[in-house]
Amino acid sequence: MKIIDDIFQLKGKNHDLCVAIGAFDGIHEGHKNVIEGAIKKAKKIGGKSVVFTFDKHPKNFMSQKTPPKLINSKEEKIHLLRKLGVDYVIFQKFDKHFSSLTPLEFLNLLKTIRTREIFVGFNFRFGAGGAATVEDMIEMGKTYGMVVNKINPVTLDKKVVSSTLIRKLITCGELEKAKKLLGYNLFIIGNVVHGKKYGRQMGFPTANLKLIDKIYPPFGIYGARVQIEGYDKIYDCVVNIGKNPTLKEGELSVETHILNFSDYIYGKKVIVELIQHLRSEKKFKSIEELKTAIASDVLIWKGYLKNKD
Repeated sequence: MKIIDDIFQLKGKNHDLCVAIGAFDGIHEGHKNVIEGAIKKAKKIGGKSVVFTFDKHPKNFMSQKTPPKLINSKEEKIHLLRKLGVDYVIFQKFDKHFSSLTPLEFLNLLKTIRTREIFVGFNFRFGAGGAATVEDMIEMGKTYGMVVNKINPVTLDKKVVSSTLIRKLITCGELEKAKKLLGYNLFIIGNVVHGKKYGRQMGFPTANLKLIDKIYPPFGIYGARVQIEGYDKIYDCVVNIGKNPTLKEGELSVETHILNFSDYIYGKKVIVELIQHLRSEKKFKSIEELKTAIASDVLIWKGYLKNKD
């Protein structure tokens, strides 16, 4: 999969492009239908599949309201798209110039890179201020010799699967419901950084990740599993997301205690997959109380894993 940051980098290099367009935050089950439509058609005609998405959420420019926190970081989105098998991903800079393109200018841009078919969601809008609808795109596409495919929504429990709904579920800690809509467990990708070694001193060493500007579930302790760069095995772990109020109040972090593991992994990339909420974050009166609570968290998660097997 090739990652590019401007649509013009594809000009003249390919033909018969099948392009899926959207913000694709979360790459949930509805998004997958759009993207997989482009992938399947590209394979059928011997072309290339393209995901055309943005470096920032379009709502940064289309609304005066605070834009939503993203479900996935750019790195996490790349991870998901690579698994789907996309040929190209365009992270287009969504700036003042791009956001001011008229619907015709936008379609002409797609024609310039020799797009053959376009795949978009049912509620997709395009052009300055979201002026045009999918139906407009279908009609305008005929002028440019491009087929536009409108992909119907995916529903679950009579609700349309959407990034907005998933953000609400994550914020409320409804991880299992969010998983059904996403099609995967909520996960966090980051590089292991040096912490203050408090966990190691208590007998529970942790791999520390810095919190970035994206959406997280409620602060607390989670049963999880982790993939470590350079390792084939997936490890079980217990994760603390939050401020760690007992030892370093106010310092936001993701701290992962990997079960039965003691290797030196500073600087390595890890993928932490959240499975189950164990308890809320709490400030303890002493380090001994905290140590007892962590030991209990580990035992609870080990018991869950044993019963699951």
